[in-house]
Amino acid sequence: MTSRKTRNLITLEKSPLLNKKSLITALKILFTLVLLYVVFTKIEFEKIKSVLADAQILPLLLAGVLLFLSQWISAERLRYFLLKSAFSISKASNYALYLLGMFYNFFIPGGIGGDAYKVYAMHKKFDWSAKKLTAVLFIDRLTGLAAIGVLTCLLAIGLPLFQTLPFTLLLIAAVPIGLVLFYLIVKQFFPSFKNLLIRPLGLSILIQGLQVLSLIALLYSISGPTDSIVYAVVFLVSSALSIFSFSGIGIRELIFYQAAVLFAFDSTLAVTVGFLFSFITAVISLFGIIYHIKKPDLKLEG
Repeated sequence: MTSRKTRNLITLEKSPLLNKKSLITALKILFTLVLLYVVFTKIEFEKIKSVLADAQILPLLLAGVLLFLSQWISAERLRYFLLKSAFSISKASNYALYLLGMFYNFFIPGGIGGDAYKVYAMHKKFDWSAKKLTAVLFIDRLTGLAAIGVLTCLLAIGLPLFQTLPFTLLLIAAVPIGLVLFYLIVKQFFPSFKNLLIRPLGLSILIQGLQVLSLIALLYSISGPTDSIVYAVVFLVSSALSIFSFSGIGIRELIFYQAAVLFAFDSTLAVTVGFLFSFITAVISLFGIIYHIKKPDLKLEG
């Protein structure tokens, strides 16, 4: 029999909150289309096709492997938070849910989001608290954002624009200040997680590091050796802002284009590498269709 909590969650999905979510999703998609239009009216698409035609396959494959590893570690980070919160989901079930969530986020924008589905599925199967599961997923995302901030500040020190003593000191100081602020936010609003942050933060830095290496491999694939620090910083900034568009598409390409103007590097190359990263993410996310067709049978650890 369906539990009262599950019925409440199902009812919630049919409430005006869902209409609000659908409106936000529609606005994100519209924003994404506008961004793509802006980018591709400034860049000749034939130039992008020419760059892609000359791409080297091995670095391209390496980029895909590195991105896949980053997503695998990201799933491990989420499971760490779940286990520490007494949600003992098995590894296989966690991977299946994570991949399905990626598929929902990328290919079904009008439906339930990937994170929302994870909450729904675990709540329905195990009758776990939807509120606490939502908190776990939020902290997981927030930890990733903190890691992006740390790496952005450290890598930005290598940019010519910031290679003066005041800027260098400011960027170095921003790292501990940001981490303290991150801890205080968690302590204030999610106190049960305040002693669980060191390992997930380390994993998050590793995740973003792998994604930066994936970006560098993509650059090597389409242009050969190049100054990659500026691309890495721009990529991290675009990752932090990706929540404002559908799956980060559009905003990533636009930020790369604007950075090309600011830092005087090849705008076609910049937009192409952003496009390739989105494409590889889509390919990985597509594997989640397996669990969309046949929903995973969630199991507990052990």
